[in-house]
Amino acid sequence: MMIPCLVLLWACCLACHAGLHCTRYRLPGVPARYRPMLRVIRAGTPALALGTALTDGVVGGVLLWCATFSIAGLLVAAGIAAWSARQRR
Repeated sequence: MMIPCLVLLWACCLACHAGLHCTRYRLPGVPARYRPMLRVIRAGTPALALGTALTDGVVGGVLLWCATFSIAGLLVAAGIAAWSARQRR
């Protein structure tokens, strides 16, 4: 159950990062009133994921934290690519 939670936290972080850098990822702009919340989520979720992963032990937790970051990065990148391809039609 820990791995899906960590992937979800990382996916939230990376999705917020993509939302804040919408021109780089060719996404629609985020209204200015939502940007502070996106920054808080982007800053807080990695720390929360690390704290959650460290309940498994230090070495195993850090490895799990890094591995789930990679998985979430691939998922978010695939989502952005799929969205971008759909918008081009």
